[in-house]
Formats: sequence, structure tokens, C-alpha cells
Amino acid sequence: MEEDADLKLLERRKLEELRRRIKAAAPAPQKEKTDRQVVEAKLYDRGDEVLEAAYSFYPRETEGLVKELATMIREGRLTENIAGGELLSIFRQLGLRFRLKTSIRVMDQGKLVDLSEKLGRKNKE
Repeated sequence: MEEDADLKLLERRKLEELRRRIKAAAPAPQKEKTDRQVVEAKLYDRGDEVLEAAYSFYPRETEGLVKELATMIREGRLTENIAGGELLSIFRQLGLRFRLKTSIRVMDQGKLVDLSEKLGRKNKE
């Protein structure tokens, strides 16, 4: 009878040790991505710049659009990546107009130079 108690105690200790090992080895639960992170993962071709500009001009409206896009992505209704031009077009269709900083760069003597700078040099010569 004393052996049964010792065996049960030993068995209980081993089970506790196994539980601790399993708990330590289990991966930590991943935090769910925010709506903005979900949408940013689908953006390409200056899409991140468009989203930043939209947040700076229309923060509330942009948050609503991002929430809707994230829902569509999570549900699988939107599977394709979103280009910056497409995102800008969406904002414009909603009546949210804003400008992005753009520049045209050309090759001049092996370097990329702003077009205005190149034209300025030509006029001086």
C-alpha cells in the first residue's frame, strides 16, 4: 500500500513536469494584425505613400476605408494586391482629394536628376 502511494506521487510529479515542458514549448499566441497592417500588407507601387498622405489629410475617413478594406481582405473578397494608383483612385471616387509629392527624374551623365534641375541647367547654357 505504501508503494502505491509512492508510485502515485512519482506519477503526479512526472505529469506536472510534462505539463510545464509543454507549456514552455508551446508557441506564444500571435497578436491579431490591426486593420491597417492587413491593408498595408496588400499595398504595392507607392500604396504606402498614398495611405500615409490620406491619413494626414483625412484621418477619420481613411480609417473607415481601411477598416472596410481589411474586412474584405479577411473575408477573402479581396485577394489581389492594391497598387498606389488604384488606392488613390478609390479615395478620389469617394470625393477625398489630396496631392502626393511627385517628381520626374531623368538620367543625366550617368546620374538620376530631377527634370526641373536638368532643364534649369540647359537654360543657363
